[in-house]
Amino acid sequence: INEQALTEAHQRHDPEGMLKALEKKLAQSPDDAEGWFTLGRAYVEMKRMDEALKALDRARQLDSQNASYLAQYAEALAMAQGNLLGEPLQLIQAALEINYEEEKALELAGLAAFQQEKWAESLHYWRRLLKRLPKDSEMYEAISRAVGVAEQKVEAAGLGDRAKLQPPPMAKQPH
Repeated sequence: INEQALTEAHQRHDPEGMLKALEKKLAQSPDDAEGWFTLGRAYVEMKRMDEALKALDRARQLDSQNASYLAQYAEALAMAQGNLLGEPLQLIQAALEINYEEEKALELAGLAAFQQEKWAESLHYWRRLLKRLPKDSEMYEAISRAVGVAEQKVEAAGLGDRAKLQPPPMAKQPH
């Protein structure tokens, strides 16, 4: 009986229907920042980037001090433009200034630094992120591998151990 109930529940799962319900709810409550954030993330998952950008931008406009909203918008913007430079990086930095522990911002800051061959800086962000992630998660494994690559790059560049420990100049440390 439980198997049948699970199968039926799975069959009723209708992402488009849920999306339409959320869109309708937001039409009635346009100042729901969390709703816009959720909608934007759903659009990203569905590869509907134009709609994702609009929804995530609306969320960050409604709550400009929410680091998660800024970081998620930065990621969507980077996906749309093909890199993290420019406005996405500015948004990531703004998110870290609001909350230096924001996971998406730490992930993206590390990636941006890595792409610019700032190996020590990428290590700083990714090691910070690793402290926040569950050790049995896929994300922990992926970031651990990225840390390993960045450590090899630091070593190959002859930056030494001190470079591995120095925080990046753009990082605002928590007080």
